[in-house]
Amino acid sequence: MSVIRVSEGQEIDIEDIRTKLETDKDSLDYLGVASDTDPLDHPELYKIIKSVRPKGMKVLIITDCRDPTAFDDLVGAGYAHAADIIIGKELTDSQRRCISILKDNKCKFAVTVSARDHDESSLRAVAEGCDGCSMFILKQDKVKPLSRSEMSPLIAAAKNCTWNVKTIT
Repeated sequence: MSVIRVSEGQEIDIEDIRTKLETDKDSLDYLGVASDTDPLDHPELYKIIKSVRPKGMKVLIITDCRDPTAFDDLVGAGYAHAADIIIGKELTDSQRRCISILKDNKCKFAVTVSARDHDESSLRAVAEGCDGCSMFILKQDKVKPLSRSEMSPLIAAAKNCTWNVKTIT
């Protein structure tokens, strides 16, 4: 996957990005779209995706799903084919709606949570709402990572929604 980061006020060379993606498209499964805030905050996101995405390349949005309407528009119009949903301490109604949109459109989705924000009970509740995700990512704090004994119950709770549980720093 190749990831582009969308931000306000920063000049980018669209043609250079498009050329590099076109050159690498046979080795890429997805074009990832991330942002310092949330890609869904950018009203012209579909134009950005359209301007850089090579024909036929799938797009994965890295989002906290704060705007299900904008997300639904992207998925429905074929500008988003998958998502990595960044979840805080609990699953929000907006995130539940976005998961439903993904499932209705037969799109894959991953879930990323900060391991430090959870205990076994809270993570089990998140996992229940994310049933059917293709990957569950537990993000460790780089400065104060949880110990193996602290991570073990979190991993077990995450495995309630998918076998594919990853730990990253």
